Parts: sequence; C-alpha cells; structure tokens
Amino acid sequence: MQDMSDSAQFAKRVSPRVKIASVIFAVPRRIHSHVSSRTTSELYGVAKTTIVIMAAVLPTVIGFVIVLQAMLNSPIRMDPISVPESYEKNGYSSEAATQRLLDEIANINSISVGGKPKTDVGDTSFLGDVAATQVRSGLIDARSVQTLIRRFFGKDIIQLSGEITLRKQDDKEVARLRLRRSPGRETLIDVESSGGPEALFAKGGMNLLERLDPEIAAGVYWREYGDVETAKRLLSVALVSPSLTSQKFAWNLKSYMFAVDGHIDDALAASERVRSFGGVMFPADNSKAIALMLGNRFDDALSVQLGNVERYPNEQSTHFVLGQIYQASGKNAEAIVSYRKSIELFPKNAAAYRRLATVLRATGDTEGATEALQTGMMQTPNNPGVLLDYAEDLRRRKEMHSASQVLQKAATITPDNWPIIVSLVEVEQGLGHSPEATRAINVIRGRLANGEKPPANLQGRVDSILKQSPENQ
Repeated sequence: MQDMSDSAQFAKRVSPRVKIASVIFAVPRRIHSHVSSRTTSELYGVAKTTIVIMAAVLPTVIGFVIVLQAMLNSPIRMDPISVPESYEKNGYSSEAATQRLLDEIANINSISVGGKPKTDVGDTSFLGDVAATQVRSGLIDARSVQTLIRRFFGKDIIQLSGEITLRKQDDKEVARLRLRRSPGRETLIDVESSGGPEALFAKGGMNLLERLDPEIAAGVYWREYGDVETAKRLLSVALVSPSLTSQKFAWNLKSYMFAVDGHIDDALAASERVRSFGGVMFPADNSKAIALMLGNRFDDALSVQLGNVERYPNEQSTHFVLGQIYQASGKNAEAIVSYRKSIELFPKNAAAYRRLATVLRATGDTEGATEALQTGMMQTPNNPGVLLDYAEDLRRRKEMHSASQVLQKAATITPDNWPIIVSLVEVEQGLGHSPEATRAINVIRGRLANGEKPPANLQGRVDSILKQSPENQ
C-alpha cells in the first residue's frame, strides 16, 4: 500500500512537468503542420509581409537605441564647427576640424590617471545621419530622444557649436576658436593661437575641458603640466560643483596636493572626506596611501594599498599607487612589476611609463627606460610629460637634434610649461640655433616680467639661461 501511495504521489509531481514538456514539443509539430498545409505562393506572401514589417520597424528600433545610448554615454554633443577657406584647403574641413578637436579632448582625458569617469564629447554628425533616416519615415528624430532623456533620465544634453576665424597681426596669421553652449548661447571658450591648426586645437581642447570638467583639467595641469596655480584655480571651482561626483574627486585631488605640500594631516582629512561621498572606495585609499607614504609611514601606506589592490585588482590606479610606494621604499623590482601591471590594465597611463622609465634607469637598465618612454609616446603621442622625459633621455644619449624636435612638439602643445621651455632653450643654445633659442628666451622673459616665478628646482637653470643670452653677452 505504501508503495502504491508513493507511486501516486510521484505521478502527481511528474504529471505537470510532462504536460508542460508535451506542450513545448507540440509547438514545432504544429508549425510544421501549418507550413506543410500551405501553398508556395501563400508561404511567399507571409515571408514578404514579414520582411516589409521588419524593414519598417527594425531601423526605427535600432536608430532609437543608437541615439539613446550615444546621448546617455556622451551628454555633450558638438555640431561641426565652421572653418575658414584656408583650413578647408589644408584638409581641415568642418567635419575634420571638429573631429580633431574631439580627438584632442580624448587625448587630454587619456592623460588623466584619476579614478573619476572621463568627460566624453561626441560629434552630432552621425546622430544626424541616423535621425535623418528616421525623419524621412516620420517616426523619430534625435531631438525627440533628447527630450525623452531630459524627461525620464533627468539629464540635459549640452549642445556645442562654434567657428574658427583668422586675422593678421604683425605679419602672422592668428586663428581664433570660439565655442558656444546652447541653449542660451553662452560662450564656453574663446582662444587664439598663431602656431597653426594643431596648436589651436590643443589649446582649444584644454580650455574646453576646463569649462566642462574642471576637476579633470585641474588634475592634468597639476600632474602633467606642473602648473600648480592653474590647478588650484580649477580645483576651487570643482569643489563647489553641483555634481557630487565632481566634488568627490576634487577632494581626492586636494588630498594629493596637500600631501605633496607636506600637509599630511590635511591630506588624510581630505581623503576621509572623499570616503564620506560613498561609492567606490579605491580613490580614497589611493590618496590615503600617498599621504601616509609622504609622511614617511611606509609600512602603513603599504598595508593600505595592498588591501586596496586586493579589493580592486582590475583598477589600474591601485597598482600605480602601489608602485609609487614600492619605489619610495627602495623596492625597485616590486615597483617595476606594479607599474607594468598598471600599464597592462590601462595602456595609456602616461605617468606609469614615466615612473617605470625612472625606476628602470635607477636599476641600470637604460635601454629598458628608453623603450618604456618610446612605448609611452606611441600610446600617448601628445602627452607633454612623456615628450619631455623622452627629450631628456635623448639629451643623455647626445641626440640633440632629435631632442630639439621632440621639445618643439611639446612646447606647441603646452607653451606655458616651465620644464619644457627651459629644456628647449638649453637644447637650442647647445645646437647654436640662435633664433629658436631667442624666441624661447623671450617667452621666459615675458613670464618673469608678468611676475611669474619658475619652480624652485628650475631657478638655477633659468638664471644660467639668461646669463648666456645674447643680451647679456
């Protein structure tokens, strides 16, 4: 009886499954039955109707998804900027000039090693192409998607437009780039350059980033350009930003700056302020570890950062900071491993290439140091720090003409960078290039006349340059 009872219960449990399975397996049989009972002309009609429906609906769906995704990921859109005829003749059409400016934003973003998500600016031309396809069928356009994003996601899409104009000044052609933000037609940037299109785009890209994301720009000025005053000015803007994300990473950068200035307690307090914003914690631990390291608390710094790496093994910055701690502790082999891991995770980490080269050179591997800088240049061809370090490497190897070319490029990208301009003058003086040296010296004199002071570690070199200048001979 017990066996019969168990069998009955088992049958009750299995029966629903069997019914579901029978229904599922019956579907193909029914489809086959319907298809086999149709004539060829009927099947052709069904297939044709399906294709027509898919052709009408599918592009709309795909277009909507593409535009929505693009606008959500890149909340800043740029219309093609108008250019003068001479730019057109030299290959800088409106579309090409716009793309070059967007590329410059991407290059500057690649310099930043901070944990904050980078500013993304997108071109509207492809959105227009997608939207135009949908407009012809009267179904959807990019403006409709923009309205939906604002209404349902609470996210405004910033629209940029502008133009490049030319004027003559002292027999030089000066290009002016102006960009405006809409709605409101607010002028975002208004910059000039006499160094040609590339110099204009480099300057314009940096100025645009200052306005759109002052925290990222502050980090670039501080870490890569060595321009502390500009970095502090932009940081003060980011600290009062309505964006909590910007505030969080601005405080993180402030912690680094406190630590470098020797204000360790302030740096640690700023790092804890970062932690109070919530979210991912690796930025706060990065800055805390750096503050402890610069406070000569190497064991504490190492303990914090090893835990940070364990929690965030795929975050390049945790390995980069660990490398700095190892390097400061004299553990060069471990530092090399950490820097290489950071580069593996983020091949455009310019700072990691520079530090890796320094450590390799300290261990006597000069060829490895040169190779690291060359790889860094290939990955970040417009990074002024990598260009400067590679030029100094060329100077050590007595390749002065090559060093001059690299420094000229670096000076075009960042004409206000003290280390670059000082190194450029020294190289041009050594090569006997009087006109080039004189132009660079005049830049230094102009900055000194405006009350600027070179960094303390460059003061002796600046004094020597001025003594050797033709005016003092």
